[in-house]
Amino acid sequence: MSTSNNSSSFPVVIINTGGTFNKIYQPLTGLLTVANDERTIEDLLHSAAPNLDLHLIGVVHKDSLDMTQDDRTSICETIRNLSPSLNAAPIIIIHGTDTMHETALFLDKAELNRVIIMTGAMRPAEIDPIEAALHLGMTLGFAAATPHPGIYIAMHGRVLPYSQYRKNRTIGIFQTI
Repeated sequence: MSTSNNSSSFPVVIINTGGTFNKIYQPLTGLLTVANDERTIEDLLHSAAPNLDLHLIGVVHKDSLDMTQDDRTSICETIRNLSPSLNAAPIIIIHGTDTMHETALFLDKAELNRVIIMTGAMRPAEIDPIEAALHLGMTLGFAAATPHPGIYIAMHGRVLPYSQYRKNRTIGIFQTI
């Protein structure tokens, strides 16, 4: 999906890998499953779309606990194979919180020399859209500030280099380390 509406819009690449952010409730089974589309992100970005040259790419569509090294390689290759016109565009990765740091480390070792900001949610946007909207909005704002290339995590009110910010599994939020 590309939603460029004018030449002055802000170019941004969003790679969707799934995670809780994208989970939807299945009323027949009572289960939460990761949606196999980009609808959640499209819905959250509806009001911002006129200001964005948005390139939304679905890559994995799974819970991060189920991610493999092959999945991380696919994410990396998606970034490497972006159109040359997007070389300066920041990359936002929607990712599950449980293994976000592992993917960040993998991407860092790949030496992509890009601005990559990872975000997610602890609760599905379909059930409680506030957290997901906050994180995505914070991520877009950080990207628009033209940070230096690196791998960042945007969660719970902060955007920091991934090596300084991790999920505290005891209390269920990201904190500085």
